[in-house]
Amino acid sequence: MTGLYLRTDEEGEFHTLIIKHTDGDLTYLAALGYAGGGECAEFYARFNLDDEGNLRGAFSPSTGSGEWEQKVLGMNFNADTERFDLATEELYELMESDEITIQSQLLDILGSILYWGYDEDTGQEYEYPSIKAIGEVGLVEMEDAPGVFTNADWNDEWLEVTCSDIWGLSLSFPHITEAYL
Repeated sequence: MTGLYLRTDEEGEFHTLIIKHTDGDLTYLAALGYAGGGECAEFYARFNLDDEGNLRGAFSPSTGSGEWEQKVLGMNFNADTERFDLATEELYELMESDEITIQSQLLDILGSILYWGYDEDTGQEYEYPSIKAIGEVGLVEMEDAPGVFTNADWNDEWLEVTCSDIWGLSLSFPHITEAYL
């Protein structure tokens, strides 16, 4: 199952794309989006829950590095800041071959939706992402959220990470914290 979330800015230009793919008990997040100050940021992660229901995983601030840079040891909700504190440690471990395959598949999806980086089809270098296709990949604009497009597989699972210090993109899902207050 692969959920897609695309948000545009007030002018209808690209803001953020999140691809969430579930493979067995693992969920992968690949994200590219506005980070503030005219800059874009990337995020790639693999998460699951251990036998006690604690968040575990790994992440990288790059969607294409092939390396997990940080290990996620757990997550706690901080009621004072209304954000999630993630316990992490440096990892710097190469991804397994099946993880590389999933990463490649998610990057192919990203490339089908956005012009970004060097585009082999057009021979152009895109400094800032630009929307290529919306309807062609099954994205439909949400009725109650203009400029937000999702596919049928999008859901709110694992969005706690967007309300944490490891998330470098400006888009977050603050409604997720309501369940913890």
